[in-house]
Amino acid sequence: MHKKVKMKPGNNKRLYTSLLTLVFCFASIYASTQNTIYYTDTSHYSTVFGHKKYYRLYLPDSYKSSDKKYPVIYFFHGWGGRHFKDDNALLSYKKIKIVVDRYQVILVMWDGNIDTTEPRPYNTGNHDNVKFNVQMKDYFPELFSHIDSCYRTVSNRAYRGIIGFSMGGFISFFLAGKYPDKVCAAASFAGSPEFFIGYPGNHTLYPVRYAFKNLSDVKTKLYNGDSDILYYLNDEVRAGAAWEGYPLNYQKFHGGHMIDSTGETTRFETAIKFVTDAFGSKKGPSPGWTHYDLYRDFSVWGYDVVTNKKTPGYTSLTHVDKNGFGLCSLRWLPDGPELPVDSISVITAPIYVPRKTYHIVHYHHATKELKTTDQQADADGKLHFFFTHTGIETGIYDDNDSASFVFLDNVSPQQYLRSTKQNKLSLRLFNRGGLNFLPATLNLSFETNDPGIICPAKKVKVTIKKGQRIISLPPLVLVSNKKPPAHAEPPQVKLNLTIQQGNKIFNDDFIIPVLYESPLPDSIQIDDRRVIRDSAMGTGNGDGIVNAGEQVLVYSGSNRLRLYSEDKWVLREDEKTIDEIIPARWPDGYTLSSLVKISPDCPDGHRIEFYASYETKTFNPIERKTNWGKLTITVVNKRK
Repeated sequence: MHKKVKMKPGNNKRLYTSLLTLVFCFASIYASTQNTIYYTDTSHYSTVFGHKKYYRLYLPDSYKSSDKKYPVIYFFHGWGGRHFKDDNALLSYKKIKIVVDRYQVILVMWDGNIDTTEPRPYNTGNHDNVKFNVQMKDYFPELFSHIDSCYRTVSNRAYRGIIGFSMGGFISFFLAGKYPDKVCAAASFAGSPEFFIGYPGNHTLYPVRYAFKNLSDVKTKLYNGDSDILYYLNDEVRAGAAWEGYPLNYQKFHGGHMIDSTGETTRFETAIKFVTDAFGSKKGPSPGWTHYDLYRDFSVWGYDVVTNKKTPGYTSLTHVDKNGFGLCSLRWLPDGPELPVDSISVITAPIYVPRKTYHIVHYHHATKELKTTDQQADADGKLHFFFTHTGIETGIYDDNDSASFVFLDNVSPQQYLRSTKQNKLSLRLFNRGGLNFLPATLNLSFETNDPGIICPAKKVKVTIKKGQRIISLPPLVLVSNKKPPAHAEPPQVKLNLTIQQGNKIFNDDFIIPVLYESPLPDSIQIDDRRVIRDSAMGTGNGDGIVNAGEQVLVYSGSNRLRLYSEDKWVLREDEKTIDEIIPARWPDGYTLSSLVKISPDCPDGHRIEFYASYETKTFNPIERKTNWGKLTITVVNKRK
């Protein structure tokens, strides 16, 4: 039996008041939650697109109550995403506002969609995906100029960063490398490792693993999920950064192709923190910077380059500083043959004394010629150059300047390292600076982060004579125990060179390809306009036998081969690559094979030794495995 408790009138009143207060509090919380502005979806007119472009804007909580300026972070969505959604990333859009408030930044989520009729953004991917003349490299500066003009931002590269997911992760590294003078940090979540990018009919494969020189002054972070379909491909990207000696911040996490689990912002916040930690970093480029660009014309760090490049590939400025620059072109990264470019204008940054006359020295790699001249800087302190070819080193100095040294070339007959053998390289330096401080002694040291390479004499001394421009070094001995890479990591060796003259230190590096001792591929077949698989790629008489003057694609079974050779009858300057996507769940990760030209003067019966590789690919996750081999092909010019 329950005892009935009688409440006093005062207790009833207090209980009623407490319940009323509680209801009011819940109602207030609900109302404030409903009135919270987490973000604003807005637009601006884009001259690049020719119509309105939308973006999602997050402003920090203090924006309305203060007059301070804020740094800006841009977020790039992935495939099928828009500024307001990214189904694969699993973003919690309301909770992101908490992160924005915590780090006091402006966050802009752009719309990378080119055409609303299709889900693929950015005008990048395989050949048939590059179909628009609209270029995101043009839209990004337009967007951040709009944001800087409409909102209180710190409008310089030291306070501007990028975060991207999947295809947006690829674009984040690409644009940060395209504009290292506009962006100080970039983070990529499960970024695509390589795509074609550019214009329809003139687009170039951009492999992130070979493009870290473009990011030398940008801080980057790569997130890689251990069950992501792109895990192995992004591990190749990580290996490319290590090969370059670039300090990539790498975070492996437990999970798939996403940013966070549903309803969480944990990893997204770490990316925001990474970028904000980079804010305030130095504004100028590092001495000796290098930039590869796949567009005909480009501007970077105050340098303007205009070319008549008509075919896919790269034009690049190398080891750039006040003492000069290198100018080269590559059909592919990192060490393709030269592009046919015969009109190149280079205008330097305004780093020289206006109207002052400087001495100029050029070295042309193809002709081995040295030429000297004088040039007066313009009223802004810029120097103007016009070239009819690439493959040129340019030095700039006045009468009081000291010497300035860069790596020039390897002139030994042996251009490739042989595995398990002693290799002797004949290297040369170029003094692109002044001559008044010579003669002098140089102390040189060689380093590589490749554990398979042994350099018995890592340090040498060289005495250079007064007036000497080109310095030949004592033979450099390298022993290669390097194993062929299992995937598409860089197979070449990167060697770092430090040159010291008194208290001045110069740093440079160069690439040495490796010929691996591996088992022979079997079932060798020749495409010389003979159909082996799908369609013929080679040019010749189609008899399946290599003849002088033919351009051939070589197969091992049904696998197209990437070929490497030092043979003088293989015309390196005429080599082309054939790209294909071996079927997998997603069309990521390109396989390249070689279309090589045999000299018309190659003698009958000559045997050409090739080192070769081909790739296979698993379906999910996408893992491309590289197989290496060695083969010999006999050139037959006379049919009996």
